[in-house]
Amino acid sequence: MKKLLNNENIINALQFIKEQDNKTLQEQLELCEIPAPSHHEEKRAYYVKEKFEEIGLENVKIDKVSNVMGTIPGSGNGPTIMIAAHTDTVFPIETDLTIKKKDDVYYCPGINDDTRGVAELITIARTMKKLNIQPIGNIIFCANVCEEGLGDLKGVKYIFGNSNHSIDAFISIDNPVPGGIVYTATGSHRYQITFKGPGGHSFADFGLPNPIHAMGRVINTISQFQVPKIPKTTFNVGIIEGGTSVNTISESASMLVDIRSDCEEELTRLTNELKNAVKQEVKNENKKWDSKEEVIAEIEMKGNRPAGTQSQDSIIVKAAWEAANVIGIEPELRNESSTDANIPINMGIPAITIGRGGEEGKVHTTDEWFKPTNAFLAPQRDLILILGLAGLENYIEPMINTDNKKLKNEIGD
Repeated sequence: MKKLLNNENIINALQFIKEQDNKTLQEQLELCEIPAPSHHEEKRAYYVKEKFEEIGLENVKIDKVSNVMGTIPGSGNGPTIMIAAHTDTVFPIETDLTIKKKDDVYYCPGINDDTRGVAELITIARTMKKLNIQPIGNIIFCANVCEEGLGDLKGVKYIFGNSNHSIDAFISIDNPVPGGIVYTATGSHRYQITFKGPGGHSFADFGLPNPIHAMGRVINTISQFQVPKIPKTTFNVGIIEGGTSVNTISESASMLVDIRSDCEEELTRLTNELKNAVKQEVKNENKKWDSKEEVIAEIEMKGNRPAGTQSQDSIIVKAAWEAANVIGIEPELRNESSTDANIPINMGIPAITIGRGGEEGKVHTTDEWFKPTNAFLAPQRDLILILGLAGLENYIEPMINTDNKKLKNEIGD
């Protein structure tokens, strides 16, 4: 990849990205003020679409789920590389998105995750078109929806389930560490479990089975689950709801449960253990009381993110590491995340999630902040990375072999 730094056009492109740093920040701030909770990203989608059309990308479109895509076609029979960032945030639509600045730090909910990633995506596309950089393979720029929480990776699931493109490698810009390289796919199963019963007065109707008590029994059983450290597997009851008053036997109660693992088999095992716990503890609650009426439980899957494995020695990981080194970002392997890359990794397609530029903190809180310290380095790194994977016309060959969709063994120099 160092060879790219000997190309005058690439040198000019890297300088252009640095000169565009303020414009990237301005677009980041404009995006940040557009509410975009998961499943409600349409306004951001139209913003990005206008930018892609203004830049001059080809085949710009918004698909059925509000993913935005635009393409720089390759010059030859090269691979198709998708580089993406997600438009949704974790904040409700009514959240105050007024941007505040103190010294050189900007404060606003969602200013980083993944608003900064989308702004960098636009900058990379603008640079390639402005400098007429011609890749050998196709580059698809994608601002996708529903990465967060119960968005359940809907955007990327739709792309890989319905795309007319044969995507040979996937890069997501979505990590708080600028040099971060996420190469694994932590899977998750998320369930809403609702307990329903007859309900009644806490004194007059005492003796009826209680949905909240049944739920408490299940939570107690969940707390005693045993999980391995490797592959890392976790469980959590994140939200509980129900009840009317202190002196009412509730008619219903519910909880949201999150199960995660780096291994599909562990996800399946723990999911079955959860379902068995619900069945047994509801039975125990009903058995305790001499009542013809019973508590029942309904289990609804709210999220299914597949797990997957990919070696840290795979060439896409090595390529990202080398691209960071070339630009002057300290690379760091990270394996703790569930990201949009889960879907292609699970399918056996080379994929990684890489870091955004600048400094950031308090992500997923209303005190989220961003400081644009050397923020231009990340999009510079990304440009080098995608050109290494896709190839540069009349200069370097692609690192992806589309005949067998496996990465070549050479990173190049």
